[in-house]
Amino acid sequence: MNDMKQFLILIFISNLLLMSSCHTVKKTASIEDAPLDVCESMTYTDQQFSNIHSDYYSLDTVFVVNNCLNIWISYSGGCGDSEFSLYYTNKVMESMPPKSNLLLQLIDNDDCRAIVQQKLFYNLNFFEEYAKKEGITLRFAGIGESVFYKN
Repeated sequence: MNDMKQFLILIFISNLLLMSSCHTVKKTASIEDAPLDVCESMTYTDQQFSNIHSDYYSLDTVFVVNNCLNIWISYSGGCGDSEFSLYYTNKVMESMPPKSNLLLQLIDNDDCRAIVQQKLFYNLNFFEEYAKKEGITLRFAGIGESVFYKN
């Protein structure tokens, strides 16, 4: 019986240490959150999106303010480093409106399991000509989400 108590205490302490090593960041979407100077550049690629590895994330919200793509995402982490890149190609589908695919890549070097919510901002200068004309639909590869961009 004494061994059982020690075992339960050990499990309880291990769980406390595990939970205290991770934290959750919660942010709420707001259109005013993204001044234009914080919009990062997208990354051009000429390779197939299927050749670009990404860790799992969930796209919560996506919208455009001025020339800045606002992406709210959730992923598992909280105690390590994570890095995001938004890839685009110069391929634009000739449809009404035109369409182009984007790929958001997450590299998550983090074993924690807390749910982290993060806001990402990307400059849409490459698509500005389309936005000024009839607009363009930007589709997220592998996710099925899209956003319409028009100035």
